[in-house]
Amino acid sequence: MIDLDHLVTLAAVRRTGSIGGAAAELGFTPSAVSQQVKRLERRVGGSVLDRVGRGVMLTELGRHLVDEGADILARLAALESGLGRVAGGPVAGTVRLVAFSTAVRGLVAPALRTLADAAPGLEVTLVEHDPHEAIDLVATGAADAALVHNWGDLPLPFPAHVEVVGLGVDTADVLVHRDHPLAAASGVSALELVDEHWVCPPEGSVCHGWLTHMFDRHGARPDIRHWSWEFASHVGLVAEGVCVSLVPRLGRELLPPEVVAVPVTDPVPTRRVMMTWRRSMAPSPAIGRLHEELDRVAADRLAR
Repeated sequence: MIDLDHLVTLAAVRRTGSIGGAAAELGFTPSAVSQQVKRLERRVGGSVLDRVGRGVMLTELGRHLVDEGADILARLAALESGLGRVAGGPVAGTVRLVAFSTAVRGLVAPALRTLADAAPGLEVTLVEHDPHEAIDLVATGAADAALVHNWGDLPLPFPAHVEVVGLGVDTADVLVHRDHPLAAASGVSALELVDEHWVCPPEGSVCHGWLTHMFDRHGARPDIRHWSWEFASHVGLVAEGVCVSLVPRLGRELLPPEVVAVPVTDPVPTRRVMMTWRRSMAPSPAIGRLHEELDRVAADRLAR
């Protein structure tokens, strides 16, 4: 009989495109992944991988195994996720959580602090990713659950087999230097920021999409001069008077005296914060307990 762990490994190789990538995702060594692939090949009597440059591709046999095994693995995950609920008792298990940076600071950190005492048998591992990557990791089984966000009316690509629940609404402000002409304003519109120099997360990120969309409504484009994933870096640049930045309130650190947060009024930059998991994992007491705690924290830190 084919070892299901070998199918999980082969699926990880397909997702990441390399032995090393699969090893990093699964927490194995590259040698261990290679050995599992060899055992699988001996079992099925053929090669499942072809080397292409520095990476690998699945052979036709390999693709068949992953495609046909996906439903089996999903059903097994659903079976395992419901065991704790049927057996009763304290919640235990492991949840591989993916979250965007401000949710890590504003929601996940305080939730994990509480869970460490309230549910010691629940182990949560955390990886930080932008929402698009997070959704893909959950959809493909590389993660169990994710915290994601979308700004305004910009949609996120949720596959049909994942479940999505809302946690609340966050708002962003434009950060300016205290000597900026708009620093004393009670509110500012996007049109008043057309001539500003901006720092922004990279193209393709949800935050970049919202910043450009905010100006699209007025037929303009933001003058982005600097690019950085880290909002702490944005604050540093604003503190030096180099640029302005659109920074969400969730997880925002205490601003230095040189930086002022000014509300944006037209349009108001709001984002929905959501948690997502595969529907096959819905019975999981571990995911349910994590969602319960994240929802509790969100009730204090997000609008409903």
